Amino acid sequence: MANEFFTDEYTAVMQKLIFEVVNDPSTYQGSRILPAVAIPVKKIRTEVVEASGGLTLEHVRGTDVQYVQSFGSRVQEYVAPEYKEAIHYDEDKILNFRELGQNDVSKRGIRMLINEDIKRLNRRLEARIEKLRWDNIFNGGFSYQGKTFSFGIPAQNKVAPITALWSTDGINANAAANPLIDIRYWLQGGYAPYRKYNILRMIMNPNTARWILDNANTRSFLTSYGANPLLGEYTVQKVLGLLVPGAPEVLIYNGWWQQESIGSGTTNTGLPAVAGQITVANATYFIPDGSIFFEAALPGGDKIGEFVEGIHLASGTVDSPGYGKFIVPEENIAPGTKGGPGNPYIDVIAGVRGGVKLDRAWDVLTAQVS
Repeated sequence: MANEFFTDEYTAVMQKLIFEVVNDPSTYQGSRILPAVAIPVKKIRTEVVEASGGLTLEHVRGTDVQYVQSFGSRVQEYVAPEYKEAIHYDEDKILNFRELGQNDVSKRGIRMLINEDIKRLNRRLEARIEKLRWDNIFNGGFSYQGKTFSFGIPAQNKVAPITALWSTDGINANAAANPLIDIRYWLQGGYAPYRKYNILRMIMNPNTARWILDNANTRSFLTSYGANPLLGEYTVQKVLGLLVPGAPEVLIYNGWWQQESIGSGTTNTGLPAVAGQITVANATYFIPDGSIFFEAALPGGDKIGEFVEGIHLASGTVDSPGYGKFIVPEENIAPGTKGGPGNPYIDVIAGVRGGVKLDRAWDVLTAQVS
């Protein structure tokens, strides 16, 4: 008689126990600012739109017409970095999970396990892509295998506080700073390079937003305005709406990733002592503490750039190449495979060959306040 111990009720409980708290790619703001596009290329080609425009002096009759700069761009290209990860099931793991159910998607058998790990690999891949987006926005480029690539964002596009750093220890608000004065200066005509932009929103992480609310000068402004009854709630958006009329929307983005380490079986490496044990660090926001991105309205609703997912070898042919993200389960259980019945295993492989391209590097506007 079949063992009825692992019923749907029990497997549902097990599922709740073993699933971890994970990041949610559907909430990623970077995918809106630098959307992903899949193109069958090995190299990422970036056409940086150069600044142009202005006014000339009046024309003098009898003289040659004055020439102005035409539309121009600066072309750069680089071989796209490649990122791959895999989850490996050896014979012991396959047998253990086959004990939990038959090989169909309605049970916690091997196929159900593969489905869940495919989702896990996809989340990890999306998190890596999201981190690459924000790293390029705030760093103006990236480093890969010892080489550095820069998109040439103008130095004046990254502003700093005119008062004092909003936090000097990364935790507490700095009483010597005045975030409201800084924001007014940057966005309301004080800082000349930003005057031509219509800033739609300021995007920052919750820690940076907290420094605005905890700042003694912010609270003093509110007290002098007699603003407490008018606020309703003490949020950055409410405060700026009252004290900085015309301020853009404030988007508090709490997207995060985690650093991980894998145990080596020793205790003197700083890694977990148990071999193969995974330990994750605290969550790290994609937008670093003290960094602010100013999202501006661009002509025709244009974006500052894209994340290009390039060509790969997981599928496709010479005539029909595979490109974009890929997730491939590789079964090596049947006779004639690399593992076969003698040493069966399954690898679930996920990856992407790709990178960011900032076509409007001149329009990437940021602040660093700590």
